[in-house]
Amino acid sequence: MKKNRIDSFTCFVGFLLILALFFSIKLFTGIQDGKKQYLELVSLGDLTYDDDFLKKAKKIEGIKEIWPVVEIPVTIKIEDYTETATFLGIDLNAFGENPEQNDLGNTPVLLLGSKALQNMKDSNNHSISKKQQEKFLQMGENLTISYALAGNTKELSGAADHLVSLTGHEENEQQTVYLPCKVTAVTENEDIYIPLSQAQELCSEMGEPLKITKIYLKVNGKMNLEKAKKLFE
Repeated sequence: MKKNRIDSFTCFVGFLLILALFFSIKLFTGIQDGKKQYLELVSLGDLTYDDDFLKKAKKIEGIKEIWPVVEIPVTIKIEDYTETATFLGIDLNAFGENPEQNDLGNTPVLLLGSKALQNMKDSNNHSISKKQQEKFLQMGENLTISYALAGNTKELSGAADHLVSLTGHEENEQQTVYLPCKVTAVTENEDIYIPLSQAQELCSEMGEPLKITKIYLKVNGKMNLEKAKKLFE
């Protein structure tokens, strides 16, 4: 009888030790996660990016940096492949990149996501293969890529450029105007980033105001990130 009591007590103590160990590990993991930095592109939804927004956002626990992001709708082209995409204008200091403005010129420099080309199609509407994607991405800064702003078309002039329809009426052909851009790095995501200053220039070309529609967050702790996303989206 006495032995059974000792065994029961030993089991109980062992259970308490296991429980204490479990909570210790969980606490340690939580502390470590609280120190880990997470990066996330978040849509602002109906929120307006202004001083009032920043004051409230900076009070959220764990937020270290907030970078405004502008969206520029474009079509990108590589050889025979094209794709509807979005340039995300951001201060490249967010990624540790800091090109001199004088060196940028009018040619957009891209941080090209490694998954950014997966929706490209050729002139026969065939989807790009993974092998071809990898071939392009491996070219890095040597990749020849061009872009066209949404709606950036022009009419071809001259009689030789006119198309004649089946009814015998002439129709002006609309041609997309592509301009060069330069890949400065390939990143591990599906987005295409350009310097915010160049995004501003593209907005001017489109006749559109510069509008902050997303933010790029740097947050300590996964739980803090999830809380922030719920508040912003």
